[in-house]
Amino acid sequence: MRYIIAVSGGIDSVVLLDLMSRTEKDLVVAHFDHGIREDSASDARFVEALADRYKIQFVCRREKLGADASEELARQRRYEFLRGVATDFDGVIVTAHHRDDIIETVAMNLKRGSRWRGLAGMSDSQIVRPMNGWTKQRIYEYAIRQKLEWCEDETNQSDLYQRNKFRRKINRELDEYQKLGVYE
Repeated sequence: MRYIIAVSGGIDSVVLLDLMSRTEKDLVVAHFDHGIREDSASDARFVEALADRYKIQFVCRREKLGADASEELARQRRYEFLRGVATDFDGVIVTAHHRDDIIETVAMNLKRGSRWRGLAGMSDSQIVRPMNGWTKQRIYEYAIRQKLEWCEDETNQSDLYQRNKFRRKINRELDEYQKLGVYE
């Protein structure tokens, strides 16, 4: 079976790629360029060079969704691409979702009123998430220790995206819980 690693070029997926490259698995690096940012092509070139450095096959699709594309449309197109690659290579998709992502997703789902279904977080039998137990802090520590390079996507700082606003809010709250010893 092949493992289709979704690599954006950000720290999470670069750490995932580094970890997966240390296994004996048959890997393919898949990158989806949404065409939302003007400099997104440079991320694609970075990921292609990274795949080349690890000697892993690289597959990329470029689209021009535009700066006003919604988070949902971007996610939908990305997963359509990843599922297509998984079908083409008879493989399974591997993403770098981590514990902090899961907490965000569950909290956002509950806020939207999805009730008990929101507690499921991220579930999809076609997608493997080996970093579910990792925190963002652990990812940074690993990347620094391994001297990894990654791209910073400035849209992650933009309040135009609901998840970013929510992330900043929930991170402030989690920091308070950590200080109280409730969450680590």
